[in-house]
Amino acid sequence: IVEQFENQICAFTGAKYSVAVINGTSALHLALLSIGTNVEDEILIPSLTFVATGNAVKYCFANPHFVESEEKTLGIDCQKLLEYLKKIAIKKKNITYNKYTGKRIRGLIAVHVLGNIGNIEILQEISKLYNLFIIEDSAEALGSWKNNKHAGLFGDVACLSFNGNKIITTGGGGMIITNSEIIAKKAKHLSTT
Repeated sequence: IVEQFENQICAFTGAKYSVAVINGTSALHLALLSIGTNVEDEILIPSLTFVATGNAVKYCFANPHFVESEEKTLGIDCQKLLEYLKKIAIKKKNITYNKYTGKRIRGLIAVHVLGNIGNIEILQEISKLYNLFIIEDSAEALGSWKNNKHAGLFGDVACLSFNGNKIITTGGGGMIITNSEIIAKKAKHLSTT
C-alpha cells in the first residue's frame, strides 16, 4: 500500500521518485541528509516558516540561518537574499562560506507557505550563483503548480506533509519527492534502516 501511495504521488506531481516517511519533519530531515548536509553547515531558511524547518536543520547538527521573507508571496525575499549573500559570502573552490562564521553555506530551504510557490526561478539563479542546493518545503503545496510544474520539482528535493491540516491527510505522514535517483535511493535507505 505504501508503494502504491508513493506511485500515486509521483503520477500526480510528475516527480520521478517519492519516498514515504512518518511526517513532514522527518521528510525535511532525510532530505537534508540525502543531499549531503554536514555538521556545522549553514542552511538558509525563511524567517516565516513552521518550526519543523529549523528543527530538521538542527537534527543534522547544522545551523539554520534565517533570511528575510517577503510580504507578497510569503517566501524568501530574493532581492534581500542576494544583497545579503553579496555581503557575507565568499567562494573558495566552488564552495560558498560565510566570511563571518567560517562555516559552509550549503543550501537553502524554500518554504511554500499556504501553497504559494513564490519566486522559485530567481532562487534557482541565486543557488547556481552560490553553488547551493534547494530543498522545497512543500508541506502546504500539494496541488500547487507554476508554469505547468508542480511545487517541489524546481529544486533538488522536496517534502510533503499529510498531517491533519493538509490538503490530503493520512492523520500524519510525509513524503520526499525528487527527480534525482541518487537522492531518492539515499532517502529510501535512510527511511527504512
